[in-house]
Amino acid sequence: MRTSFIILGSGQDGGAPQVGLHSSVQANRTASSVAVVGDSGAVVLLDASPDLRLQSCALVDSPLYPQNRDFFLDGVFITHAHMGHYAGLLHFGDEAAATDHMPLFGTQRFLSFMESNEPWAALTRNGHLDATPIDGMEVAFDDSLSVSAIPVPHREEYSDTVALSVSVAGQPWMLYLPDIDDWQSWKEAENEIARHDVALLDATFSSVDELPGRDVAAIRHPLVPDTVERFGHLTSDTHVILTHINHSNPLGDPHAIITQLAVDAGFTVAFDGFESSTGT
Repeated sequence: MRTSFIILGSGQDGGAPQVGLHSSVQANRTASSVAVVGDSGAVVLLDASPDLRLQSCALVDSPLYPQNRDFFLDGVFITHAHMGHYAGLLHFGDEAAATDHMPLFGTQRFLSFMESNEPWAALTRNGHLDATPIDGMEVAFDDSLSVSAIPVPHREEYSDTVALSVSVAGQPWMLYLPDIDDWQSWKEAENEIARHDVALLDATFSSVDELPGRDVAAIRHPLVPDTVERFGHLTSDTHVILTHINHSNPLGDPHAIITQLAVDAGFTVAFDGFESSTGT
């Protein structure tokens, strides 16, 4: 059995379409989340999105998902405390799955945010989640699968932000980086992307003009054309996948210029249900 990942959600935090919007340039997307299935059957979740209920069904229905498990996850990693990346944790509480001491991994600042705010604090207080800081450590799930955190610059209203690096047999394999302010502020960007076989990168916006009446520059994400220009030369060795796509972003529309630009440069546009395995 090979190590695999499934993109459960490829959208920005609010998904696509968003609440109150009857039209969208995007096909349906749930909020950003990825499941990793190790070669010995361990299953870990990278970000717990508000759409976790539907995404968990897609996960257990996947042919990559190991059968005959007591619970569908062995642990959850959270990148940061923005809505789309941790709100799904509520599904593990008393009102829903009511998990029993399921491992939760996040930075110390994120876990402190959880402990200081309800209803999040109740998840650990009532024994549904066991929280472990991931700062500076590598979490191993079997002899081959491990996950570690890489700090990245992103808005820090509630917590700091990390990318998640998944290693297989001690070698970096997949980088999950759904949110970052910009590439120039992260000096290690090119080296970190290049040392992974697969990199899922922030592709929230393609243009500063996507949200009339809002300053996209204040929201802070790299624009897709900048990402393509900076990292296009890496795509021959690293499978770069563009994800966390906002409802306003035409990326993924086969007729959109930005989609053709990205595809021609060797990038893949994420979609819900995308699957990949080691060696493919």
